[in-house]
Amino acid sequence: MPDFTIKQINTIDVAEGMELAEDIIYANGLLLFPRDTVLTDKHIIKMNLYQIHSVYIKIFNDHPSYDKTLEPKKLSTEQKNLKQRFAKFSKDYEVQEKKAQEQLTKISEGHSVKITDLFSTSAQLVQDLGTQSDLFSHLCHLKTSDDATYTHCLNVSMLCNIFAGWLHFDEQQTESLTVAGLLHDIGKTKIDRSILNKPGKLTPEEFQIVKDHTKIGYQMLRDKDMDEGIKLAVLLHHEKMDGTGYPFGMNWDKVHPYAKIISILDIYDAMTSARTYHKRFSPFRVIKFFEDECYGVLDTYYMYIFLERIAHNYIGSLARLSTGEECEIKFIHKKTPSRPIVQIDNLMINLQQEPSIFIEEIL
Repeated sequence: MPDFTIKQINTIDVAEGMELAEDIIYANGLLLFPRDTVLTDKHIIKMNLYQIHSVYIKIFNDHPSYDKTLEPKKLSTEQKNLKQRFAKFSKDYEVQEKKAQEQLTKISEGHSVKITDLFSTSAQLVQDLGTQSDLFSHLCHLKTSDDATYTHCLNVSMLCNIFAGWLHFDEQQTESLTVAGLLHDIGKTKIDRSILNKPGKLTPEEFQIVKDHTKIGYQMLRDKDMDEGIKLAVLLHHEKMDGTGYPFGMNWDKVHPYAKIISILDIYDAMTSARTYHKRFSPFRVIKFFEDECYGVLDTYYMYIFLERIAHNYIGSLARLSTGEECEIKFIHKKTPSRPIVQIDNLMINLQQEPSIFIEEIL
């Protein structure tokens, strides 16, 4: 008799140290992890990237059941000030999110919306921020709405607006990239929400339906009077540098730059946001994932800029380490932005030299 039982659980409930009872197979037949793999945080992040919604794990008979506990947060003076700014942002965000939903719904029904109106939906939120750093902190704490598609599109659009500034885009390019971010998942408005929000594993048929959102979105915009780059970003933002993406698995040189940029921001926002099928990961966990897994998959030039610049936006932020200790992020290493120097009271800790410690949460 085996000394364990097998249980299917949602990926959101997977924890480090659990052992796989069955292979994890991607929709295209790729073996992600074999059975008997003892899961680490790196495995869990990769499962979420590949939209693995549930797995089979071993429950050992002599092992206590796994329970999650949440420690109460202690608000510092810095956190209270940030909380006040976040409260204002949240109110403005709620208004603009509803506006984005109305705009995307209108387009999906065959109507037109002015490009300037689409641009202002997210650009106004960015413009009203005290600093760019506030946006990245706010995104770590926003609640996901009942329909995550609109929240996600608005978030990616704001990130596109900031990224355009990092690349020194002109006014027209900034507008186009920002609008492309808002519209990149518009095809999902035609997909049943029960599939989009399914907590368990998607069937191959369901996964194909989800993948079709790129073509559906492009068809919606094909005849609209807008920059062709916006339309191509909607169609191609799931293509990959190694040819494993969709819908065409096309040559990377032929993929529009807007699609290459959005492919990075799309993954970042999806992984740092809570979903029905996965938990919210800290930005530094996701940055580490990009460092380890995405060179050769996502565009190297844009990803290098993104990782360095986004990490610097968290300097001065308060965070909780995997040890449970609260710290302040003090310095970002250029080559390894996921492993900053942090300060706990009067003690400085270089996470480059502490590989077992990581940033668990931005406070």
